Amino acid sequence: MQLEDHSKKVCKNLLKDLIFINNGDSSIKFFRKDLTTMLIWLYIMNAYAEKRPVNIEDIARGISPATRISKPSLRLILENAKQKGFLKFTHSKIDSRSWEIEPEEISISQFNEWTKRIV
Repeated sequence: MQLEDHSKKVCKNLLKDLIFINNGDSSIKFFRKDLTTMLIWLYIMNAYAEKRPVNIEDIARGISPATRISKPSLRLILENAKQKGFLKFTHSKIDSRSWEIEPEEISISQFNEWTKRIV
């Protein structure tokens, strides 16, 4: 049994991408450091694409089927991403005690460029 041509192409592109991304300091590198962080990143990007506001609770529930993370650990990852300028937090219009989490423009731009390279 052999890899199909499409599988070979995907493998080659992912390998090149991993090497390329790990040389820089981008939102892609930050969010791809482990499975949990990548799940958080993709959950936020998907919600943003669907124009659906998300908060810490939504993210925790959304990724819980695939990974276990404590709320303090989740908050730390999100806060680090915010400090690096990859995410922004705004007060929820519905509940002022809650923060809505969205990607910053740089994260959206880097995500768009990254997806062009891997497909």
